Amino acid sequence: MRDLTRQVRVAQRGTWFPLLVFAVITLIAIPVYRYAPYLDVFDACRSDAEHTVCPAPSPTELGYWTVALLLAYAAIAGFYVRQSRQRGVGTPIRPYVIVGVVLALLMAAASSWLTFHPLLPLPADPFSDTVKVPAGPVAWLVNGLVSPIAVIGLALLVLAWVERHWALLAFSLVYLAIGAVMGSQVIHASSRWFFLPHLLVPAAVLLLGAAAFALCRPTAEVQA
Repeated sequence: MRDLTRQVRVAQRGTWFPLLVFAVITLIAIPVYRYAPYLDVFDACRSDAEHTVCPAPSPTELGYWTVALLLAYAAIAGFYVRQSRQRGVGTPIRPYVIVGVVLALLMAAASSWLTFHPLLPLPADPFSDTVKVPAGPVAWLVNGLVSPIAVIGLALLVLAWVERHWALLAFSLVYLAIGAVMGSQVIHASSRWFFLPHLLVPAAVLLLGAAAFALCRPTAEVQA
């Protein structure tokens, strides 16, 4: 009986697909970050002759992530429904999709709120070569939790619970840790591609995870 339960749980898993979808939308974000104009709709940016510094992400980027995440969860839900029909074993994917959608909407709302109530205020001289942000670890943590990378990682924790998948749990924690470390770094760069590590590293981790879990996915259906 225990072996049958384990076989059913393994057959329910489709872990590789969500990771692949999130890697794809992270890579697509690169041209959005680079070429989409910054819309200072809240009039919160500060400029000098050559630079512009803003306390919040571009509304264009935030809009992209909100729409991309919602579409991603729709695709993931469709994938799991299709997989359930093929294998004859259902997956309780609804909690994961619901949590993911709620987190995506909360990210959009929290990011908008932080524009007017920033936990990481602009430095006195944001154009200096040695910028220091006067904020404690709690402010950095909260600010990081509303990032798209954190939203993806938190939802993956729910997927690990839904699938009873210890390997995915470990992967999600490592992914969140990488996002937290990268999010706490202040970038001193004048290049328009300064954001690349913050997108390429998470995308690479997700792609590697998708490849690893795809190699371990079951090939046979479990009949009830």
